[in-house]
Amino acid sequence: MILELKIKNFLSFKNEVSFSFEATLDKTLEDYYVAVQNDGTRILKMAMVYGANASGKSNLIEAFEFLNDFTKHIPEEKEGGTPFVPFLFGTKAKEPGLLELVFYVNGRKHKYQLLIDENTVLEEKLSVYPGTQPAAIFNRYYDAKKKISVLEFGSKIKISSQGVEAIQLKTLKNASVFAAYKQVNVAIPELDEVVQWFDKQYLNAINPYTDLTNFSDNAIKANEDVKKHALRFLKEADFNITDVLFEDKVRKVPEEMLKFIETAPITEEERATILKEKVLHFEETVFTHRVVSEGNEKFHNLPENRQSQGTLRYYGLSAPFFHAIENNAFLPIDEIGSALHPLLVVHFLKEFLQKSNQAQLIFTTHNMSILNERDMLRKDAIWFTEKGEDGATDLFSMADFNFRKELSFYNAYKIGKFGAIPEL
Repeated sequence: MILELKIKNFLSFKNEVSFSFEATLDKTLEDYYVAVQNDGTRILKMAMVYGANASGKSNLIEAFEFLNDFTKHIPEEKEGGTPFVPFLFGTKAKEPGLLELVFYVNGRKHKYQLLIDENTVLEEKLSVYPGTQPAAIFNRYYDAKKKISVLEFGSKIKISSQGVEAIQLKTLKNASVFAAYKQVNVAIPELDEVVQWFDKQYLNAINPYTDLTNFSDNAIKANEDVKKHALRFLKEADFNITDVLFEDKVRKVPEEMLKFIETAPITEEERATILKEKVLHFEETVFTHRVVSEGNEKFHNLPENRQSQGTLRYYGLSAPFFHAIENNAFLPIDEIGSALHPLLVVHFLKEFLQKSNQAQLIFTTHNMSILNERDMLRKDAIWFTEKGEDGATDLFSMADFNFRKELSFYNAYKIGKFGAIPEL
């Protein structure tokens, strides 16, 4: 589970800000909302982020996504730059950025620190907390004179000098130690468990333009349990869909289009088959709908392109939801209400809280009606972004305000008590 993320000089975050899943002393909805770690730390399962347009909500999700991508990405060019983007309004554009993630893997606290600019990883550290004090797993820094990344492992890490050398050779100035480690035949248990956590329990961010339908299609094909979950997911949300099918289809290729097949980005085998048969083979997702007409139950199959955007969006969310719950994974969603009815969003959130053991969800939204759902709200789970005159994003929690939780969160936000609303 993720405990905290610190950000400085990244996208719209000019000054250091901290986002935290750590629960305050408030015991509201304790069993429903809070997962307790081995060391007694209480971590929230869900957090929501409000703010005006262009205030930096999406950039918070992007910061989480940046770490996810960076730990996995192997650069194609060793002399190329990094994907880091600094705060661009002022002198900060020439300075490095800082991202620091505190998280728990197998019940143990870890800290990952990254100091980076547009060209180079300047520092990268991973620590574990066997007790109250951290123990280094690795420290990496950039030697500007020698123009190389220097890698050192903690004193408790068992690795040969040859193993260190092998990883260091792959540790390019624009890549993470995690990416280097994945390319060598070296086993470090303390690093392996963190790599696996990033791979399996740190999900890709979802935004309004993410193609979720294909993701859920592929997940359903690979796992019958995902299909059962998706159908139950849709049924509980009052959709009349009873099945999802994948039908093989054939479409004739016009003669005038065959010449373009020669340069199409497909395999030679696929190209030869199309030129020979003059048809395209493809798979179509079909949804079975149950309807009752004149007292009789009937079933009709409709292809994907005949479904509403809301149906496809909710169907698309079913597989990430399943993966998060089953694997106690972290799921970030930008604009969770995209194409969905507000009550359907509330249903999704309540389902997540009810079924999560140590799965986590962070989402951004403009849907103020959620703030009326008192049976799923805690002050420390509600965050705000606000952009200053210098273009920098400030990040803060409702828990920072002296505000009685018995009062209406919705009304207080609407009248501007917390800021983070458009100035109209």
